Amino acid sequence: MKKGSVIYAHCESCEEETPHRILKGTIDQSLDEGFSGTVQCQTCKGVHHVEIPAEKPCMVPMVLSEGENSRKVEIQFGREEGIIINDEVFFEDHNILITSMESEGKRVKRGLARDISMLWAVVFDTVKVKVAIVKGSTTASEVVEAVPDEEFAVGDLLEFGRKKVMITKIKTIRKMVYREGRPVEARDIRRLYTRIARERRLNDTK
Repeated sequence: MKKGSVIYAHCESCEEETPHRILKGTIDQSLDEGFSGTVQCQTCKGVHHVEIPAEKPCMVPMVLSEGENSRKVEIQFGREEGIIINDEVFFEDHNILITSMESEGKRVKRGLARDISMLWAVVFDTVKVKVAIVKGSTTASEVVEAVPDEEFAVGDLLEFGRKKVMITKIKTIRKMVYREGRPVEARDIRRLYTRIARERRLNDTK
């Protein structure tokens, strides 16, 4: 279990099992290789310590897509491990993104691995970032391929062939970013807005 992963644990404030995000922790020998660490309840945001004994793995069927090709595989989770749409998981030397899941014949947004009957995911080694190049009253479109955690910021320069453009604003999943110095990871970008960057020419003086 790594930092940022989600597990289900009992929350005393909520008085029930709720999804918790791991803040820090270790594999505890006294718990037969179970987990011991600090977690945050995603319902009430309370932070507390948990000790969870090791559990037998659960193999979950999954349809994995890469480009236009899809194949059916199985992926291993802990039986009590929580899975959420848009989780990123490492599988077969690839970073993959969970896009959909099914439990008891219904599509759900989250659930325990033991209850999931099917997962759908895509290979997420790289993402295609859409770029809008504004020139006067016209707008051209380009695409940049980047790793999910590659950062882009207002003021950055991009090159397309002999054309150089500057990022003027960034549309993310939640908002529009206008200010410089606020990098955004490629995984969160919906579109980059740019304009042609004009290089200054220095005239020789005699």
